[in-house]
Amino acid sequence: MALKVKISERSEEVVGEGTIDGIVPFYYKDQGYRWMVRIGDQWTFKQGDPTTVSLPSVPKARSKIYWAVAEFRNYARTHPEATST
Repeated sequence: MALKVKISERSEEVVGEGTIDGIVPFYYKDQGYRWMVRIGDQWTFKQGDPTTVSLPSVPKARSKIYWAVAEFRNYARTHPEATST
């Protein structure tokens, strides 16, 4: 897996942008109480927890990003169009 992502902390969110395998676009956004990741044009994952009051952090973001990439890889095994741009 070749994941290149730049993670930046903003006032109340963490954002990551980059590519997987050098060509598949990757976007991540975490606001603490909800987060989402979009990989390519075919795959998006969103999760929210309105009871969470903690601010997002870069270490937590990395963990979520790695989990999301693994889920995307599982999806791409049965949907090869997911890795095309």
